[in-house]
Amino acid sequence: MTRTIFLLSILFYAVSFAQPEEDMHRSAPNLFSPITLEAIPYWSEDTTSIELVVFYRISPEFFFFAKTYTGQYEAYEAKGELIFEVFNEKDVAVTRDFRPLRIERNSLPVEGVPFSEELQGALTFKLKKGLYKIVVEAKDSESGKSFINRDTKIDARTFSSGLNISPSIFVEPMSSDTSAKNQKNFFPINRGGRLIIGQTGGCLLQMISPDTNMIIHLSWKVNSKTETDEDIPQELHGEKYIQQNGMPVVIENPNRASISIKKDSKHSQIIFIPIAIERLETGKYQMTVTITQGSLKSTKDFFFNIIWPLKPHSLSDFKLAVDAVRHIATEGEMDSMTTFSSRKSMNAFRTFWYKRNPDTTRAFNPAMAEYYRRVDETIKRFSAANEMDGYKTDRGRIYILFGSPSITNRLLKPNSAPTEIWTYEKLKRRFTFTDQRKTGNYILIKMENY
Repeated sequence: MTRTIFLLSILFYAVSFAQPEEDMHRSAPNLFSPITLEAIPYWSEDTTSIELVVFYRISPEFFFFAKTYTGQYEAYEAKGELIFEVFNEKDVAVTRDFRPLRIERNSLPVEGVPFSEELQGALTFKLKKGLYKIVVEAKDSESGKSFINRDTKIDARTFSSGLNISPSIFVEPMSSDTSAKNQKNFFPINRGGRLIIGQTGGCLLQMISPDTNMIIHLSWKVNSKTETDEDIPQELHGEKYIQQNGMPVVIENPNRASISIKKDSKHSQIIFIPIAIERLETGKYQMTVTITQGSLKSTKDFFFNIIWPLKPHSLSDFKLAVDAVRHIATEGEMDSMTTFSSRKSMNAFRTFWYKRNPDTTRAFNPAMAEYYRRVDETIKRFSAANEMDGYKTDRGRIYILFGSPSITNRLLKPNSAPTEIWTYEKLKRRFTFTDQRKTGNYILIKMENY
C-alpha cells in the first residue's frame, strides 16, 4: 500500500510539470461533426406561433486559416459563411438567413481536439406551429470547402389550453449564485444532444400555463439507458428548481450565445433545474420532468448522451486497461480486477480508480485520464512490431509514472549499446536505459537523484 501511495503521488505531481507533447492530441480521431445544432421551439405570447431558436457551434478546424500580420505580430484569419433554411412538412422553404463569418486567432487550431475554441452563435425564427426541418450549410471562403447538416427536425405542433412544457436545453448559469433572484442568464452547453463528461450545469425549459401565479410542483429523474450487463445503472432525481415568469431571449456575445429571461409574461415561465450531471458516466440517458399545477399535469421526456471526446484508446480494451495499472496497483488489487466474473472485475476496476479520483463528486477522473494518456503514448512509442506492449517496457513504466522527461539524451557510439538518458529537472532525477541486444528494447540500468 505504501508503494502504491508513493507511485500515485509521483503521478499526480508529475502531471503538473510533465513536458507537453506537440502531438499528444493529434492521434485522437475527430469523429465529430464540424457543425452541431440545438434547435428549441419556444411559444410566443400569442400562443399561435413559436420562436425557433437555433444554437450552433462550429469547430475552427473546419476553416482554412491564412497568416496575416497585426502590426509586428503574426495572426491567422479565416472567412466563411453560414446559410440557414427552414422547410415545412411539405418540404417548402419558409424562411432563410445568412451569416458571414470572420475568425481571427493568434495561433492555428489544434487538430484532433473536438470542441476546442468553438465558434458559437444563435439565430431566431418566428414561425407558425408545425413540423419543420432545418438545413444549415457552412462554407469556407479560402478553400471552397462546404458542409451541410440536414438532420435537424422540429415538432412544434403540440399546444393545449392546459399545461405545456417545451423541449429542454442544457445550460450553465453565468452566475455562481444559485438563488432564484440572481439566476437569469445562462450559457448553452449542449452539443446536439451530447454533453462532455464532467460538465456542470442543468436543464432549462419553458412552461406555458393558464395562470402563472398558481403554485407548481416539479419533479425530475435521470436514468441511464444501459446496453450491457457490465454497465452500472445510474439515476439522479430531485424536486429542486428555479422558476421565473418571462420569455427566453437570446443574446449574441462575441463568438458565444447566451440565454436571458425577459420578464412580464402572462403565460410563460422559465424553469431552471440544477442537475449534478458531472456525476454521470459516459452513456445514454433519459430525463423525465413532471409538472403539476392544480388539476393540470404534464410530463416530458428528454434524451441525451454523455461523451468523452478524448478518451484514451487503451481504455477501450478492458484487459489492457487492467494490465496497464500494474505499475501502481498492489497484487491484491490486480487479483480483484482479473476475476472470472466480468461484472466483479469491472466493479473492482471502477473502485480502484474511484479511490484515486481527486474529486469523487465528478465522473471525470483527471488522474485516470492522464494515466491512460501516458499508456497510449508508451504503446505508440515503445511497443515491439505488431504488439501493444510498450507500457510493459522499462521506458514505458518510467514514462507512465513520471511523464515525459524534460531532457532526453541519446548516445549512439560504435561498439557500444545504444543508450538513452532521461532527466526530470524538477524532480532532480535521472534514468539511464540501454539496448544491449540492439533490438529496440531498452532496459533500465541506472536511477539516480542529483
